Amino acid sequence: MTDPDFTALLEDYRSFERGVMRVMEKECTPHCSVCPTPCCRTAICREAAESPFLLAVHGSRQAFDEKTGYLGARGCKLGVGRPPICHAFLCHRIMDAQPDDQRRYALDVLGELVGYVGKKVWLKRHLVEALDDADLRKTDRDLFRRRISAAAAAFEILEAYFAGERDLAQADLQVLQVIRK
Repeated sequence: MTDPDFTALLEDYRSFERGVMRVMEKECTPHCSVCPTPCCRTAICREAAESPFLLAVHGSRQAFDEKTGYLGARGCKLGVGRPPICHAFLCHRIMDAQPDDQRRYALDVLGELVGYVGKKVWLKRHLVEALDDADLRKTDRDLFRRRISAAAAAFEILEAYFAGERDLAQADLQVLQVIRK
């Protein structure tokens, strides 16, 4: 798609996804790197290879392999454009290792941020469900922009929380509740 407005939105989304991935990897890599049964599956990767939205995000710079999908020796080869479930799925090992309910909640919200952004912005459906470029042009751009903004506000809180720079105050929890009740 060559629409400058949509291209700018995609760049905002990429930047946002990179930030979420950076914090998720910091929190999850200690568990994922020693996991005997990685959660990544070719069937999940296929969504990133077939969704016009995710293809536009990652630019298909990495080749999809029928046997391994986008999984490489060090994890996912996609820098951006992963299916929302790749961010949202947090196995019991990761969640059980969290010290308290607040930390589990914060990690759960962090995992939901990427999926939240695309929710109901294409014909009241998730943007990853769009079937072609013509469908992408039907994206509710104002809603997409508002969702990126709301998710970015939540991410700013969570990034500081996971860095140990703040506790979650009542006002922070209200911002996070927009993403996950």
